[in-house]
Amino acid sequence: MVNLLQKSLSLISIKFKEDNLMKKNLFLGVFLVAISGFAQEKVNHSELQKIATEVEAEYKDAVQLEKVKYAGHGSEEGVSFQGFANGIPYYYALDSKNQIASMNVDKLGNNTIPGVAVTGEGMTAFIWDGGKARLTHNEFSGRATQVEFSGSDSDHATGVGAVIIGAGVVPIALGMAPTANLKVMNFTVGNTITEMAYHSNQPENADYMISNHSYGSLTGWSYRGSDGWYWYGYPHISPTESALFGFYTSNDANYDNVAFNAPQHSIFKSSGNNNGEGPSGTVNHYAYDETNQWVYYTGVYRPRDCTANGGYDCLSFSGSIAKNIILVGAVKPLPGSNRYTGPSDVVATDFTSFGPTDDGRIKPDVVAVGQNVYAATNTADDAYINWAGTSFSSPAAAGVGLLLQQVKKETGTGYLRSDMMRALLINSANEAGIHLGPDYKFGYGLINALGAAETLLNSNGKSYTNDLILQNNETFTMSFKAVGGEPIKATIAWLDPAGTPLPQLALNDRTPMLVNDLDLRITNGGNTYYPWKLNPDSPASAATQEDNTIDNAEQVFIENPVAGQTYTLTVNHKGNLVNGSQNFALAISGVESALSTVDMALNNSVRIFPNPVNDKLNIQIDKNLSNVQIKVFDMMGQTAYLNKFNSLKNTESIDLKHLAPGVYMVYIKSDEGTMTKKIIKK
Repeated sequence: MVNLLQKSLSLISIKFKEDNLMKKNLFLGVFLVAISGFAQEKVNHSELQKIATEVEAEYKDAVQLEKVKYAGHGSEEGVSFQGFANGIPYYYALDSKNQIASMNVDKLGNNTIPGVAVTGEGMTAFIWDGGKARLTHNEFSGRATQVEFSGSDSDHATGVGAVIIGAGVVPIALGMAPTANLKVMNFTVGNTITEMAYHSNQPENADYMISNHSYGSLTGWSYRGSDGWYWYGYPHISPTESALFGFYTSNDANYDNVAFNAPQHSIFKSSGNNNGEGPSGTVNHYAYDETNQWVYYTGVYRPRDCTANGGYDCLSFSGSIAKNIILVGAVKPLPGSNRYTGPSDVVATDFTSFGPTDDGRIKPDVVAVGQNVYAATNTADDAYINWAGTSFSSPAAAGVGLLLQQVKKETGTGYLRSDMMRALLINSANEAGIHLGPDYKFGYGLINALGAAETLLNSNGKSYTNDLILQNNETFTMSFKAVGGEPIKATIAWLDPAGTPLPQLALNDRTPMLVNDLDLRITNGGNTYYPWKLNPDSPASAATQEDNTIDNAEQVFIENPVAGQTYTLTVNHKGNLVNGSQNFALAISGVESALSTVDMALNNSVRIFPNPVNDKLNIQIDKNLSNVQIKVFDMMGQTAYLNKFNSLKNTESIDLKHLAPGVYMVYIKSDEGTMTKKIIKK
């Protein structure tokens, strides 16, 4: 894997303004170096330790209270009490290879992008699930580790883990990252937030962390076997719709707080399977009263979950409503070859939970296939079944996230922050739904692993990404030219500080949970292009392009830009930024692009000649480089030459006379930076 050739463009410029006075006006190369040190750039160890300690103490007290208050109301297997959020008890329950083709995952492993062949080797994913995985299953091939040993064996945990790292012993059960490692956590033992904060704070997870969470809080209808039906709702607030759907609680704030203080941790979560859940008619059941006590109702009808809203407003409270996670919905297998050909290929499953959140945010973020997923189960080492549920679309997304981390790692430029992970997945997603733009069914669309990697690497010369920081009262500005013939898409995403939950449970209160409100705009001549926005009071309506005051991800989409014309992108903010600044990730496609920071550094000091070359290729270096690797590979990604040096200066010559004529790439990596150059061998 290499950092691929990227085109430079001197016309791209970037500016920061403060109080309408120019603070910086720098060309791209200078600018990128100037902002290398950000707030939130590293793990906030002290804050994560504080979160873990405080939440664990609250959890222990809550467990004792729950035992007394709800004595006589047991729960079924795989359900775990996690605590009280806003005084409301919440219980986690499970949200129970067409995936690979539909998201173009295979194209990250076969040199479709020259030099890119990642399968997860040396990478590790975490899952929090409802029990212990069958570690001896053939699909794990010794690469799965059980971190928590208490609890029961779980077919669900086995299947979820195999979707991420399945070796493909049975080819159609191949996982997204078939050579990666897996660590299995059990949410039925202990408090999940405590554990997430703890593991985010460990030295071995300081560079990156990918975790999957295929569970959700019980919301609306739930069947408890011999105990019958329970309705997790409040008839005094609404007799037909559980007010818990879409409601942001203190536990959602905890998720946001962990993500904010552990920017290296990308948290993937299932959107839930609530759509249409419940009895077919009138049944006797329990429901909450004003004091969160169970009351038995007889002869009272309540509709199936979310059916009164056309399937919308169906996201479980307490976990799935967090801002900084990547929430994943489920779609049916794509028709034909399972390759995406257009929006009509993407059809929601009958069970997947749609947004919005109560404040109207665009959730889920993206979707993946979550039906007829053939994967391992725990009855034997060679046992498999067809799985269905957002439980199995979410780990597919997490597996893609793991591969993207490996792609980034192998460029020699570090790892992806979770805000950049989200920006990449959103910006590259394939369009879904009947309307252009995002919607509450599919979010921004079907995950496209190939598109995300191309954007990250700028392998097509039409993309740009950057990790940035906006200071209070500043405006970030950059200009670029449109490629033409395709849309311009620009996405920003940021880890927003935790929101403040409402003091009391309410039905569909639209109070925004957004703390730092960034604003993305693109201008061209007298035209201003605004980000997408959805209307929670008309959830099936098409997205509009206007000021967005609720989401911590924004995308500007220009359908038909004019080739060669200059467009100007700005990011500023409303009010005062909490903490005085805000990190954000920026991903753009459809533009003439620029070199990355490290490529610019070496391009100014390394010369490769002659080009075209007959026999001997010379690499002239103007400054001393340390820990140097020089690699030459063909357009299929096959290595033709590889050498390493502790240090290198002046000129190094490579004999290429044995190579067949054609196009090759020269990749140079050192402590001082990397570069890639295309050469032609005569």
